Amino acid sequence: MSFEERFGIKALTMVSVVLGVFMVILDTSVVNVAIPKMMSVFATDQTTIEWVITGYTLTVGMLTPASGYLADRFGMKRIYILALSIFVLGSALSGAAWSSSSIITFRIVQAVGGALLLPVSMTILFSLSKPEKRGLMMGIWGIASMFAPAFGPTLSGYIVQNLNFRLIFYINVPVGIFNILIARTAIPKFEARDAGKFDWPGMVTSLIGFFCLLYGFSDVPTSGWHSAEIISLFLAAGIFLSLFVVLELTTDNPMVELRLLKIRPFLVANIAAGILRIAMMGTLFLLPVFLQNGLGLTPLQTGLLTMPGALLTAVLLPISGAMFDKVGARPLAILGLSIMTVASFFLVNLNYNWSFMSIMMIYMFRQSGMGLSNMPLSTAGMNAVPRRYYNKASALQNTLRNVAGSFGTAILSTVMQNHENYSLISYLQNTSAQSLQGVNTYGMQPSVFAAKAPSVLLRFMLVLKGIAFQNGIREALTVATMFTAVALLSAFFVGKKQVPVA
Repeated sequence: MSFEERFGIKALTMVSVVLGVFMVILDTSVVNVAIPKMMSVFATDQTTIEWVITGYTLTVGMLTPASGYLADRFGMKRIYILALSIFVLGSALSGAAWSSSSIITFRIVQAVGGALLLPVSMTILFSLSKPEKRGLMMGIWGIASMFAPAFGPTLSGYIVQNLNFRLIFYINVPVGIFNILIARTAIPKFEARDAGKFDWPGMVTSLIGFFCLLYGFSDVPTSGWHSAEIISLFLAAGIFLSLFVVLELTTDNPMVELRLLKIRPFLVANIAAGILRIAMMGTLFLLPVFLQNGLGLTPLQTGLLTMPGALLTAVLLPISGAMFDKVGARPLAILGLSIMTVASFFLVNLNYNWSFMSIMMIYMFRQSGMGLSNMPLSTAGMNAVPRRYYNKASALQNTLRNVAGSFGTAILSTVMQNHENYSLISYLQNTSAQSLQGVNTYGMQPSVFAAKAPSVLLRFMLVLKGIAFQNGIREALTVATMFTAVALLSAFFVGKKQVPVA
C-alpha cells in the first residue's frame, strides 16, 4: 500500500507543507541572535533594529485573518505557491539589505508570505488527509511548529559566530525555490470557489485593531502597562476589534467567520490551546533570558540546551497524532498538560546552582507534555468544523494563537521585571554591606554577576541585582505554571472522540 493510499495524501505534498511551515516559524526566532551584529553592520541603535523582529511579527499577526478568504477565492495551491514566492523574495532582499530601514522593509515583505503560509499549509494537510489519519498528519505538521523555535537560535548562533549573518536569510532562497518546485508538482489543484465580495471594512478594522494589540503587547516590557502609549494602543485596539467583531457577526460574507466559535468543540479546544500557548511562549521567552543573562551561556549553548526538548517534542507529535485518531483529544490533552504542570512546578525552583544537565532534563520532561497535548487540541477543534469552513477555521485558529502567544510573552516579561525591581528594592532596604558574605552563598554563582566588580560595594550591589533577577524569573515561571494548570482544567471540557464533520 502506497503512502497516498494509506494516508490520503502524497508524501511529497506533506514534505512541501511541513517544509514551508518550518521555514516561516524558523524565521521568527533565527533573527534574534543576529540583532547585535546587525546593529554593528548597519550602525543603528537597538530600538530601531528590533523592528526587524517586531515588524515581522506584527505583519504575520495582522494578515493571518485574511488568509482564509484568499485561499477560498483563489484556491489553496495558488495561494500557497504565491506565499512561498513572496517569502523567498523577502528572504533574498533581507540578505542583500544595505541599511536598517531596508532590512525592516524587506522583513515585512517576507512576513506577508509567512502570514499566508501557516494557515493555508494547515488547511491543505487537513483537507487531503483521510479523516481517520488526520491526527497523525497534523502531528507531523506540528513537528515544524515546535522544533523550529528551538532549532533557530542554535542555527543562528553558529552562523553569526562563524559565518556571515546574512546567511540566515539567504539560506531560505534555495530551500524555498526547491519547495516551490515540489509544491507545483505535488500539491493537487484546489478549485477556487465563490467567496463573495472581499470584506474591506473587516480587513481595515482588523488590521488597525491587531496592529495596536500586538504592538502594545510587544512594547509592554519596554514602556510598562501604565504608560500613556500602551494605554492608548490598547484603547484603540479595543475600539477597532470591537467594531471588527460587530462587522463580522452582521455581514453575510465575513473575512473571519467568528460564528465558528458557536461550535462548542472548536471553542473549547481553542480556549485550551490558547492558554497552553500563553504558558508555552512565555516560557520560551523566559528560559533563554535566564540562561544567557543569568548563567552567562552563549546563544549557541542555549540552543543546544533546548534542542533535546525540541527533538523529543518532534518525536511525540506524530505519536500523539496517531493516538488521537484512536482515542480522541481529551485523554491526550489531560495527560500532556498534567506532565507540563508537574514539570512547571519543578521549573519554578530554577536558580543559579542548577546544572546544564538538570535544566535540560526538566525542560525535556516539560516538552514531552507539550508534544502529547498540542496537536490533539488543534485537530479536535478543526474536526468539529464543516469542510467548507476549513480555510476560515484555520485562519481564526492561527489568529487566536498569535494573540495568545504575544499576550503570554508580554504578561510574563512584565511579571519578571516588576518582581525583579521589587526584590531589589526590598533587599537594599533590608541588607547592609556587612552581609556580603551571606549574599554570595544565597543560591548564587559569583562568577555570573559581579565577577570583576572593582569594589566590594559595587560587587555587593551587583550580586543583589543578580538575586533579584533570579527571583523575577522564578515569579514569572510561577505565573506560567498557573496558566498551565488552567489549561489542564480546561482540557477536561474537551469533548470525547467524535466523527469529523463532513
